[in-house]
Amino acid sequence: MRTPLKPLLCRHDYFWSERHQADRCRRCGKLNADVVAADPVVIPAMVSAEPILAPRPPAPEMGPPAEDSFLDIPVFHDPLPPKRAAASDKVLKAQARLRRDALLGLLDRLAEGRQPSREEAIDAVLGVIEDAHSADPVLFGDAAANHFARLHEARAGLIF
Repeated sequence: MRTPLKPLLCRHDYFWSERHQADRCRRCGKLNADVVAADPVVIPAMVSAEPILAPRPPAPEMGPPAEDSFLDIPVFHDPLPPKRAAASDKVLKAQARLRRDALLGLLDRLAEGRQPSREEAIDAVLGVIEDAHSADPVLFGDAAANHFARLHEARAGLIF
Protein backbone atom coordinates (compact mmCIF):
# COMPACT_ATOMS: atom_id res chain seq x y z
CA MET A 1 0.00 0.00 0.00
CA ARG A 2 1.34 3.41 -0.89
CA THR A 3 1.81 5.91 1.88
CA PRO A 4 0.57 9.42 1.19
CA LEU A 5 3.10 12.20 0.82
CA LYS A 6 1.19 14.55 3.07
CA PRO A 7 2.89 13.38 6.33
CA LEU A 8 6.30 13.67 4.64
CA LEU A 9 5.69 17.21 3.38
CA CYS A 10 3.68 18.48 6.38
CA ARG A 11 4.92 21.17 8.74
CA HIS A 12 3.63 19.39 11.82
CA ASP A 13 1.52 21.22 14.42
CA TYR A 14 1.09 18.73 17.29
CA PHE A 15 -1.73 18.68 19.87
CA TRP A 16 -2.64 16.19 22.59
CA SER A 17 -5.33 13.74 21.45
CA GLU A 18 -7.30 12.14 24.29
CA ARG A 19 -8.70 9.55 21.89
CA HIS A 20 -5.24 8.34 20.82
CA GLN A 21 -3.43 9.27 24.06
CA ALA A 22 -0.61 10.81 22.03
CA ASP A 23 0.47 13.99 20.30
CA ARG A 24 -1.03 14.16 16.80
CA CYS A 25 -0.50 16.62 13.98
CA ARG A 26 -3.48 18.88 13.28
CA ARG A 27 -2.72 18.91 9.55
CA CYS A 28 -1.86 15.31 8.62
CA GLY A 29 -2.75 13.25 11.72
CA LYS A 30 0.76 11.79 12.19
CA LEU A 31 1.75 10.78 15.72
CA ASN A 32 4.67 12.62 17.30
CA ALA A 33 7.41 9.96 17.18
CA ASP A 34 9.46 11.57 19.99
CA VAL A 35 6.66 11.30 22.55
CA VAL A 36 5.34 7.94 21.33
CA ALA A 37 8.77 6.26 21.46
CA ALA A 38 9.24 7.27 25.10
CA ASP A 39 5.91 5.84 26.30
CA PRO A 40 5.02 2.14 26.29
CA VAL A 41 2.30 1.00 23.94
CA VAL A 42 -1.02 0.37 25.64
CA ILE A 43 -3.03 -2.44 24.07
CA PRO A 44 -6.62 -2.63 25.32
CA ALA A 45 -7.44 -6.10 26.58
CA MET A 46 -10.50 -7.72 25.09
CA VAL A 47 -10.99 -10.29 27.83
CA SER A 48 -9.83 -8.64 31.05
CA ALA A 49 -10.41 -5.12 32.32
CA GLU A 50 -6.68 -4.37 32.71
CA PRO A 51 -4.70 -3.08 29.71
CA ILE A 52 -1.65 -5.09 28.61
CA LEU A 53 1.59 -3.13 28.32
CA ALA A 54 3.72 -4.19 25.36
CA PRO A 55 7.43 -3.43 25.88
CA ARG A 56 9.14 -1.19 23.34
CA PRO A 57 12.59 -2.01 22.06
CA PRO A 58 15.34 0.09 23.63
CA ALA A 59 16.24 3.31 21.86
CA PRO A 60 19.49 3.19 19.85
CA GLU A 61 22.51 4.59 21.62
CA MET A 62 25.40 6.47 20.13
CA GLY A 63 28.61 4.48 20.15
CA PRO A 64 32.18 5.76 20.21
CA PRO A 65 33.29 7.84 17.23
CA ALA A 66 34.29 5.79 14.23
CA GLU A 67 37.94 5.61 13.28
CA ASP A 68 37.48 6.20 9.59
CA SER A 69 39.58 7.96 6.99
CA PHE A 70 36.41 9.63 5.69
CA LEU A 71 36.21 11.67 8.87
CA ASP A 72 39.86 12.72 8.83
CA ILE A 73 40.43 16.31 7.84
CA PRO A 74 43.62 16.76 5.83
CA VAL A 75 46.15 19.26 7.11
CA PHE A 76 47.74 21.45 4.48
CA HIS A 77 51.16 22.73 5.47
CA ASP A 78 51.74 24.68 2.26
CA PRO A 79 49.45 27.60 1.45
CA LEU A 80 47.08 27.08 -1.44
CA PRO A 81 48.00 28.86 -4.68
CA PRO A 82 46.11 32.09 -5.24
CA LYS A 83 43.09 31.90 -7.49
CA ARG A 84 43.07 33.83 -10.72
CA ALA A 85 40.72 36.74 -10.81
CA ALA A 86 37.85 36.29 -13.25
CA ALA A 87 38.06 38.44 -16.35
CA SER A 88 35.69 41.37 -16.54
CA ASP A 89 32.95 41.66 -19.15
CA LYS A 90 34.95 44.33 -20.98
CA VAL A 91 37.96 41.98 -21.31
CA LEU A 92 35.80 39.04 -22.44
CA LYS A 93 34.08 41.18 -25.09
CA ALA A 94 37.45 42.40 -26.36
CA GLN A 95 38.73 38.81 -26.61
CA ALA A 96 35.58 37.76 -28.48
CA ARG A 97 36.02 40.66 -30.92
CA LEU A 98 39.68 39.68 -31.55
CA ARG A 99 38.69 36.04 -32.15
CA ARG A 100 35.97 37.05 -34.59
CA ASP A 101 38.38 39.36 -36.44
CA ALA A 102 40.99 36.58 -36.73
CA LEU A 103 38.41 33.92 -37.64
CA LEU A 104 38.64 34.19 -41.43
CA GLY A 105 42.45 34.05 -41.32
CA LEU A 106 42.35 30.96 -39.10
CA LEU A 107 39.92 29.24 -41.48
CA ASP A 108 42.17 30.08 -44.45
CA ARG A 109 45.22 28.62 -42.70
CA LEU A 110 43.27 25.46 -41.85
CA ALA A 111 42.13 25.07 -45.47
CA GLU A 112 45.71 25.53 -46.74
CA GLY A 113 46.87 22.60 -44.64
CA ARG A 114 48.79 24.38 -41.91
CA GLN A 115 48.64 22.45 -38.64
CA PRO A 116 46.99 24.69 -36.02
CA SER A 117 48.15 24.82 -32.45
CA ARG A 118 45.71 23.85 -29.72
CA GLU A 119 45.15 27.51 -28.89
CA GLU A 120 44.41 28.35 -32.54
CA ALA A 121 41.98 25.45 -32.87
CA ILE A 122 40.11 26.49 -29.72
CA ASP A 123 40.07 30.11 -30.92
CA ALA A 124 38.63 29.00 -34.28
CA VAL A 125 35.83 27.02 -32.64
CA LEU A 126 35.05 29.81 -30.17
CA GLY A 127 35.14 32.36 -33.00
CA VAL A 128 32.64 30.38 -35.09
CA ILE A 129 30.29 29.99 -32.12
CA GLU A 130 30.55 33.66 -31.13
CA ASP A 131 30.14 34.78 -34.73
CA ALA A 132 27.01 32.65 -35.14
CA HIS A 133 25.44 34.31 -32.09
CA SER A 134 26.49 37.87 -32.88
CA ALA A 135 24.28 40.58 -34.37
CA ASP A 136 26.79 41.32 -37.14
CA PRO A 137 28.33 37.97 -38.21
CA VAL A 138 31.60 37.90 -40.13
CA LEU A 139 31.07 34.45 -41.58
CA PHE A 140 27.86 34.55 -43.64
CA GLY A 141 26.56 34.36 -47.20
CA ASP A 142 29.02 33.67 -50.03
CA ALA A 143 32.06 33.99 -47.75
CA ALA A 144 30.70 31.22 -45.51
CA ALA A 145 29.97 28.99 -48.50
CA ASN A 146 33.48 29.52 -49.92
CA HIS A 147 35.15 28.72 -46.57
CA PHE A 148 32.96 25.63 -46.15
CA ALA A 149 33.89 24.37 -49.63
CA ARG A 150 37.63 24.92 -49.04
CA LEU A 151 37.52 23.20 -45.64
CA HIS A 152 35.48 20.32 -47.09
CA GLU A 153 38.09 19.81 -49.84
CA ALA A 154 40.91 19.87 -47.27
CA ARG A 155 39.02 17.33 -45.16
CA ALA A 156 38.43 15.03 -48.11
CA GLY A 157 42.16 15.13 -48.94
CA LEU A 158 43.15 13.74 -45.54
CA ILE A 159 44.07 10.07 -45.29
CA PHE A 160 42.93 8.25 -42.16
